Amino acid sequence: MRPLPFAPLAVPAIIAPLTGGSTEAVAAQAAAAGSEPGVDVLEWRVDALLEAQDAWGVRSSRAARAVVEGFEAATLPGLPVLATFRSEAEGGECPLEVYFELVAALMGVAAPDDRGGMVSPSAVDVEIARDGALELIGAARETGVAVVASSHEWEATPPAEEIQARLHRMAAAGADVAKIAVMPQTMEDVFGLMQATHAASEALAIPVIGIAMGERGRLTRLCAAEFGSAATFATVGAASAPGQMTAAQVAAVRQALRR
Repeated sequence: MRPLPFAPLAVPAIIAPLTGGSTEAVAAQAAAAGSEPGVDVLEWRVDALLEAQDAWGVRSSRAARAVVEGFEAATLPGLPVLATFRSEAEGGECPLEVYFELVAALMGVAAPDDRGGMVSPSAVDVEIARDGALELIGAARETGVAVVASSHEWEATPPAEEIQARLHRMAAAGADVAKIAVMPQTMEDVFGLMQATHAASEALAIPVIGIAMGERGRLTRLCAAEFGSAATFATVGAASAPGQMTAAQVAAVRQALRR
């Protein structure tokens, strides 16, 4: 399995979400996740912070300050940060009309590191279905920030052929990682997601992440490496999606299955 570009030593990587509605909450979640053995990446859900502070004005000083302070709170030595504005269309809080500008601005955010320099997010999430997704991916590549292109289905699971097509589209767009999350209604949906993820992982030159959400999909969060998924999202505290297991649970299974 190919490693993630922003977590090269962990296969599959464990990504812990930070969903705090204040900088203090983000900092506390980051500290807890950073002290949890097995966590490889922090996903900072920027939309959760801005929603709690009602700071959606794209050009407002309030929104800019919240993003800068939030990223500083999410930054820990040695842990990459995946920065995510999840749109309302895909289960998050970010209004569609400000999605493009906010993600574009996020690529230029920086915080002091432990060596006296400045650090930016290691990766940003770009929803492939959003208007301007190709431009956002191109802008990220110019700034040296990795891109996790993503697609989320909260009601159902597309056919395996459609899942593969979306992952291939993300790779063709220039993403560094291709991610899809679906909501299975049957175990056949779970198996279809796993099969499609495995096929894409074999065919594409970039890592892929495949997740089935909810109770039925917990298997996909625990056994990612077995079907070609390069990462899984696991909690240290609050979850960001239904069915997420704890980081400790995922780390234990990962260790047991590691070859």
